[in-house]
Amino acid sequence: MAENTVKVDISFQSLLEAISSLGIAERYKIWEFLEAELFANEDNSTEDIAEIQAARADYKAGDYTTFDRYMAGRANKSIIV
Repeated sequence: MAENTVKVDISFQSLLEAISSLGIAERYKIWEFLEAELFANEDNSTEDIAEIQAARADYKAGDYTTFDRYMAGRANKSIIV
């Protein structure tokens, strides 16, 4: 059976605007798609992939520190010496 295809001309700006209107879940799907396309030829070990997935899960769960908080914590540790 023949595969149906559709080609659409869309400006890059229109594409960015469309992506901006998406929810976070859809943006993550696009991000994952682009990573797969851009880095398809890189040799990622299963350990590397697992670490990346764990880091993404932590980030989604809010388990991360901003750079400002990190620097403030470092400054406080050096004062308490």
